[in-house]
Amino acid sequence: MEKKRFWTMILYLFIGCVLGTASGIALGKVFPVFGYKLEFGFTPFTLNLIVANVTLGFKLFINLGTLLGAVLFFYLFLIL
Repeated sequence: MEKKRFWTMILYLFIGCVLGTASGIALGKVFPVFGYKLEFGFTPFTLNLIVANVTLGFKLFINLGTLLGAVLFFYLFLIL
């Protein structure tokens, strides 16, 4: 796979995950199955370096909409 096509695929998957998560949250209010989510990552922590403070943290939310959005946008990537 050429480099440009790889980054295009990553962009499609990212957009699909973001839009899928947003639609999953919205649909979760009507259909409870979309409301369930997996949440993992680590809580923010601060590293004091005397000259500067560095805070790092990461949390990932995955719901059914995230998976459906990723699959749909991956399919769109393949057919375009």
